[in-house]
Amino acid sequence: MKTRHIAGAMALLGLVALSAPAQSAEKSLYDRLGGYDAIAAVTWDVAGRIVADKKMGRFWAHRGQDGIKREVQLIIDFIANSAGGPLYYRGRDMKLAHIGMKIDAEDWERLMKHLGATLDKFKVPAAERKDVVAFFESTRKDIVEVK
Repeated sequence: MKTRHIAGAMALLGLVALSAPAQSAEKSLYDRLGGYDAIAAVTWDVAGRIVADKKMGRFWAHRGQDGIKREVQLIIDFIANSAGGPLYYRGRDMKLAHIGMKIDAEDWERLMKHLGATLDKFKVPAAERKDVVAFFESTRKDIVEVK
């Protein structure tokens, strides 16, 4: 897999929130970012970091390998679908999916640290990195419930 596809996949995370009309004259965002394989590689990297994290691992601790794979697949589907790809997302919205998990500000900061490490690993350019962080921040209000 080429690095530019990985960088493109990371840009997807940030650009999902952009308006579709501005992108309609171009290929789909899914295609521009390298498609499924690039999106999956980036998602698995971030997920692996979160699962291994001492504090955040609690969200995955009582799931078998199949349960973790299913959750990560839902994330991949969500991102790919939002970018105009051929996958159908069957999951819940962010707020409903995270109610009761007691995600706090420290969890959020750990997520952003792991995301940053993944962006570094795949050498994502500054502009795309900015978009990725902005996208994640746009979901914060629906995910962090413990103030």
